[in-house]
Amino acid sequence: MSLPPSEIPLGAMRFNSDSQKLEYWMGSAWMQIKTFSPNLEGGARGVWSGGDPSRTAEMDFVTISSRGNAQDFGDLPFVNAGSNLGIQASKTRGFMSGGEAPVGDSHNYITKYEFSSTGSAADFADLNFTSKNGGGYANATRGIQHRGYGAPSIDHEDVCFFTMASQQNAVDFGDIAAGSSYGGGGMASPTRGVIVIGRDASGTVNTIEFCTIATTGNFQDFGDVSETNNAPRSGTGGNATRGVIMGGGNPSYTTTCSFLTYTTLGNTTNFGELSAARSYGVSVSDSITCIFGGGTNPDGSQSNKMDSLNISTGGTAVDSGDLLSSRRERSAASNGHGGLG
Repeated sequence: MSLPPSEIPLGAMRFNSDSQKLEYWMGSAWMQIKTFSPNLEGGARGVWSGGDPSRTAEMDFVTISSRGNAQDFGDLPFVNAGSNLGIQASKTRGFMSGGEAPVGDSHNYITKYEFSSTGSAADFADLNFTSKNGGGYANATRGIQHRGYGAPSIDHEDVCFFTMASQQNAVDFGDIAAGSSYGGGGMASPTRGVIVIGRDASGTVNTIEFCTIATTGNFQDFGDVSETNNAPRSGTGGNATRGVIMGGGNPSYTTTCSFLTYTTLGNTTNFGELSAARSYGVSVSDSITCIFGGGTNPDGSQSNKMDSLNISTGGTAVDSGDLLSSRRERSAASNGHGGLG
């Protein structure tokens, strides 16, 4: 028996026996879920890179749909680009934008790697500003980077973009409404980019802003992260309909996992928990699963644990294996994220 449209939950899924396709409910109509196979070896890959303490060039990867420990992928081209990087990805390439040098200075490098094979990342182009702790995200063609913390202060609203298929430097996109976005993460659907502000010059904030990726311009208010501690230093990911925020916190840490629906402006909804409170970790995702990896434990020690959460149902995240090393402020990208459809 079919439900009337007013009773169908937003984001509900069904199999259409006529078209032989999966569909999801957008609030007014059923839309086909478009899928792709980005990695012929078995599914989307998530790649972690760099991190603190003791800045590193290390890169490791997992196949998101298969639980298990991470494997060696390669190395970053610059050891000093090893932490606090913005991340973008197409279906074939991962990008790392900006970062933090060993003495704490931010820089403007964009480096790239190919998801289909292991190997070290290579120089690609430059941002049009120096950046660290700035969120990054993408759709299938454009990578967006927030300035975050850039010398001489954290009070920067600048955003730039680059075309991932063209080896050219980034150019101006627009500005966020907040004075800066420092320590918050980014996520995207194929059309809309979303940034969790996380922190600004005044301290921790829980505001969320959005843009239309295909057109340059300034950002607009989306809503708030319902639990403020879920905003800074959290791991962000999701699929084409839902963005997911996992863990985080500054100074106290949280287990909270929450979600937003890209097409509906408003606050996040809490729907799950990490296995333990952690902050300064990062996430990768495919259309089904979001994995939060690494970060700092409440006692100050670093973690190599990965927690896996179902994007549609939430609940308590389950152990997904271990990263190669225990670090915070790593970067992570996948070729299965929501911006790719």
